[in-house]
Amino acid sequence: MSLKSLLASLLLVSVASAQLSGHVGPTSSLAAKQATTCSVLDYGGKVGSSDIGPAIQKAFDECVTKNAGSTLYVPAGNYAMKTWVTLKNGSKWAFRLDGLITRTATTGGNMIAIQGANDFEFYSANSAGGIQGAGYQCRNTGPRLIRMVKSTNFAVHDLILVDSPVFHLVVEAGSNGEVYNMAIRGADLGGSDGIDVWGTNHWIHDIEVTNRDECVTVKSPASNILVERIWCNQSGGSAIGSLSDGTAIENVIYRNVYTNGGNQAFMIKSNKGSGYVRNVQFTDFMSHGTAYGLNIDQFWSSQTPGQGAGVQLEDITFSNWNGYVSDGLKRPPVQLICADGAPCTGITLKDVHMWSKTEKATVKCRSAYGSGLACIKSSSTHTAYAEVTQSITKPSGYVAPTTLHGDLKLGFAADAAIPLPTIPTTFYPGLPQISPLAKNL
Repeated sequence: MSLKSLLASLLLVSVASAQLSGHVGPTSSLAAKQATTCSVLDYGGKVGSSDIGPAIQKAFDECVTKNAGSTLYVPAGNYAMKTWVTLKNGSKWAFRLDGLITRTATTGGNMIAIQGANDFEFYSANSAGGIQGAGYQCRNTGPRLIRMVKSTNFAVHDLILVDSPVFHLVVEAGSNGEVYNMAIRGADLGGSDGIDVWGTNHWIHDIEVTNRDECVTVKSPASNILVERIWCNQSGGSAIGSLSDGTAIENVIYRNVYTNGGNQAFMIKSNKGSGYVRNVQFTDFMSHGTAYGLNIDQFWSSQTPGQGAGVQLEDITFSNWNGYVSDGLKRPPVQLICADGAPCTGITLKDVHMWSKTEKATVKCRSAYGSGLACIKSSSTHTAYAEVTQSITKPSGYVAPTTLHGDLKLGFAADAAIPLPTIPTTFYPGLPQISPLAKNL
């Protein structure tokens, strides 16, 4: 694995045995991908270009695919882009994006799609390269910024993604991927997802997201996914879902997730449907000022109902949570609203200390079975039951959550340009990033 300290390598070994099913990231070093440099400046591009897309595609087609161990290089500087690219089936290669690309067309699709790559690394060596989506100019009608499609043994890191018209980074299927050391800034409205991921054996860590939709969210189908050291900074919050018919998600860990403001600390969301979510752990969550806290909602009104009776949630553990919602009577700090046609089973809460800024709160349960919450039922027979609402007092283990330097008070307006951030070096209070920024290596 390239660009990794010894500490990170040792950590990967330990977490892989816990949740990941094996190695993640490229199988050869970054140095092994530098035998040939395929600079866009040699394929028709120039700094200040009005459309760097054709040069990127040409550098890939005429250089990367013809030279094993090559790097497609976009040097530091500013570039516009109006022609989207799909880079297919490369092996043992890297995409070094040190410059800033700004979207100038409103065509849908993906600005940069990497499809079928193997042993691949997409990164910025100066930890300052990325894409400015300028989504305020074409809200919810333009492209996604980056899409990884059915790729294997890859890493995406040290990139800055800003104001996508729709989603910022999508990891579609594939396996053995690692995404880390990224800052994502979206607008304060829905449809601005930070990272959506599905597939097998992916590790997402050290990510900051600002938006009003998904922070880092696992979609179906997915297995052996590890998400950690995530900073949802005025974001919609992380989630699993939306889930519908044929859901298949298992062996997922979220841990060390810090949420400042936004919609929720975490949400599992569906509306009817079928399939399962099982063997999932949510550990060491910290949040403050969110609308919802820990939220299972299987009657999610923003989703078209599926055909099945409900997605089965089973063997799900929430442990070591601390935080508060804005108003615990309007929106409970904890609610477990499960499908009547597929009651939740094996839902365990341990040391979950969620409270309300107003000093008053309730918790809610429906068709939920397990332990650790006043309203949840414990029974060997799992039948549907009506919603139960119970008043609670401040948990004895609750403490005011720590904050991070850089916490935003508000999100970014949807009708104005969003400035570029820098990538932070801390994503969860008290913990360092797992891998150093590329510029510091």
